[in-house]
Amino acid sequence: MDIKLAEISQEINSLPEEAQILLLDFIQILKKHYPQPKRENTITSQPHPLNTFIEKYGAWEDERTAEEIVKEIYDSRTISHSDISL
Repeated sequence: MDIKLAEISQEINSLPEEAQILLLDFIQILKKHYPQPKRENTITSQPHPLNTFIEKYGAWEDERTAEEIVKEIYDSRTISHSDISL
């Protein structure tokens, strides 16, 4: 259905003022009877993914200090010397 707003507006403007007022009343009745569907592209606020993660799984629990954890990560790194040819 191709709605031509300019054409509709022109038709409404050609009506007498009393008819335009009745038309506005009729539009209000239609809006109450046929509520507008929710738009799909409305922006809904969503929590930050990190907050969602923490809510689901909780905070990291470890008896080690941050420095100890970082040291373990660095100490476990290895360097590969394998030759790669393409």
